[in-house]
Amino acid sequence: MYVIREDMKILHEIQGMLDLYEEKFGERFIAFNYVDFPGTDEVRPGQQYKKVLEDALKKDKPTRIISHRYDTMDH
Repeated sequence: MYVIREDMKILHEIQGMLDLYEEKFGERFIAFNYVDFPGTDEVRPGQQYKKVLEDALKKDKPTRIISHRYDTMDH
């Protein structure tokens, strides 16, 4: 999958948050993809992903998100 530059910058910025999530809950947070985090006219997909991760870190239990990235294609 290709990630556009603006979203890649956000993903690099939040790497520490992803590491913290894994340390806190013993599992990785859902991987970024455009199907599960499509963004809106006002919010970039990377910003949407960051917000969901921030909210997940505030909770006392892991956040489970079912990915739909393979619902329409298998590669």
